[in-house]
Amino acid sequence: MTIAKMITLILTGTLGTLAFALLFRMRKRLILWAVLCGFLTTALYVLCAQFWDHAFFQNLIPALFATAFSEVLARMTKAPTTPYIACAIIPLVPGGALYYTMYHFILGEMSLFHEKLIETLRVSSGLAVGILCVSAVMQIVRLKKPKK
Repeated sequence: MTIAKMITLILTGTLGTLAFALLFRMRKRLILWAVLCGFLTTALYVLCAQFWDHAFFQNLIPALFATAFSEVLARMTKAPTTPYIACAIIPLVPGGALYYTMYHFILGEMSLFHEKLIETLRVSSGLAVGILCVSAVMQIVRLKKPKK
């Protein structure tokens, strides 16, 4: 991947995060934090794409980071975690792969359909596992924390 493509991916991911935060109607004081989270998540995705060819791992590591960072931001800003996670993960969502999966299915091109389906499942399972792991750990931490 060229430097220009990396910068383009990071910028478009960051702008996508901003657009989604505005669409999600986040409070103005939280938008900057959400965009920072999206920027860092996209940059980590670009870095992981340099080390792994497998879509699962390219998305697992950024999803782990995005969820953990969202949990930290939620505690810092006294806001819910969900808007931060949703905004940070949006650049990683396999929209194009899902579109082409359905496109090849409709055209009856089954070999291309299966190829895109596997890619879509790898990306989405990497995101799901990353979010689940951090969320489960945070849930356990919350349950073990003594109540006042």
